[in-house]
Amino acid sequence: MNFNSVIFIGFLGLTVLINYLLPLKFRSVFLLSCSLLFISYYNIESLTALLVISCFNFYIARKVAGNRLLYIAGIAINSYAIMMFNYFFAVKQGIGFSYSQVHFNINSFIIALGLSFYSLQNISYLTEIYFKRLKPENSVKNFLLYNSFFPRIASGPVMLPNEFIPQIDRNEISREMLVSGFNRVLQGLFKKMVIADRIAPAVHSVFDFGDTYHGLTTIAAIYLFTLQLYFDFSGYSDIALGAGRMLGYNLKENFNFPLRSISISEFWRRWHISLISWFTNYIYYPFVYTLRRYKKAAAFGGIAITFFISGIWHGIGLTFLLWAACHIFYLGIELLTRPFREKHFHKPGSQVFKILMIFIVFNAVCFSNIFFRSESTGRAFELIRNAGSNLLPNDWLAEFLAPLAIGGHQADEFNFYISILLMLVFLIFERSITNRALSSMASIGYISILLLLIFIFGVFNSGEQFIYMQF
Repeated sequence: MNFNSVIFIGFLGLTVLINYLLPLKFRSVFLLSCSLLFISYYNIESLTALLVISCFNFYIARKVAGNRLLYIAGIAINSYAIMMFNYFFAVKQGIGFSYSQVHFNINSFIIALGLSFYSLQNISYLTEIYFKRLKPENSVKNFLLYNSFFPRIASGPVMLPNEFIPQIDRNEISREMLVSGFNRVLQGLFKKMVIADRIAPAVHSVFDFGDTYHGLTTIAAIYLFTLQLYFDFSGYSDIALGAGRMLGYNLKENFNFPLRSISISEFWRRWHISLISWFTNYIYYPFVYTLRRYKKAAAFGGIAITFFISGIWHGIGLTFLLWAACHIFYLGIELLTRPFREKHFHKPGSQVFKILMIFIVFNAVCFSNIFFRSESTGRAFELIRNAGSNLLPNDWLAEFLAPLAIGGHQADEFNFYISILLMLVFLIFERSITNRALSSMASIGYISILLLLIFIFGVFNSGEQFIYMQF
């Protein structure tokens, strides 16, 4: 039941209607039932994993406060669950535990939907209770709903119990929440179906075939993957947050215009915010606090360990570790050059400086994403070599447009041009469009235009799985 499928839209609409009509005291039970049904639609293994892990954490949390041995055991078991989830694909694909290759396949069969995300939540839950900053939840039903709430089960956002569970008992649904939620879902569907899925074939053509392309063709595909990833994942987040809002829940924001960042550190404050907040609070800050006497060394060490663990969390393979190493390097350079940059280059009022920094940051992120997307380190370095050689193609139609448009026919060219045009228009007016999506006012123009574009240009039958559902 993918978020961009007709089945999901029907399921969500029916759930929202019944939940709205039900008395408050029955809503949590109804939403828990719907969430468990949603998970079991994928496979029974996903439902079994959720119930077992949730019950384990619920009951262990009652005795974990101040109990160091039990706390370590709880963290270890949740971490083991994450590792089993992420490394399952490599074993299933016959790769074994090779650190030079990883099967990057966004249509892979998911053995335990959302496990790596709700396991992170459970680790933070046990941590908060162990340090007595949070009291254990008394209701199994509420804790299960916290872990299984279907709009965010697949890929977050990651939330603490005290950010979600209090909303269960005051589940008030207003007309404004329904309208703003619907607007947000519509924007997410547009991002996914009209932009991300339309540029996905161009990325696939260059990354997943062993052909050698000219530099400009390879560079275009590298840029397009970063844009695909952004529209795909932010589209998922829009749908998740919009669906949650229509059901009476305010979920954490995950994106804040990250492609407009003027530094890598700012990029990570704007990209996948809920996950980065988790890593910052539970890995970076404790590490830096422990070595606080060493200041810069502690900060750099915190960055290194945080991104190293993030790379492992994303999956097996040296590719993810090299992706993490890129960002460790970027942030290390930022840390070391901060005084110099603030003295000589930091000009908040300079638009030229801002545009230049956005360009540099975007290119740095795109470079790191070569490793994130490539199926092997060999393929990643091959793409880097291709990007730096034979820059201009001899035949623009055959060597540039055809690989990116998946064919040189007029219809293929038209589809590619339309995809790029719609993406650029959205990026230019992104802030205005997003403000409209967040509005609690119903706009016939906004709704009509997005629906029209989705029905005309949206990818329906062969749409891609959401990329972050594999993590």
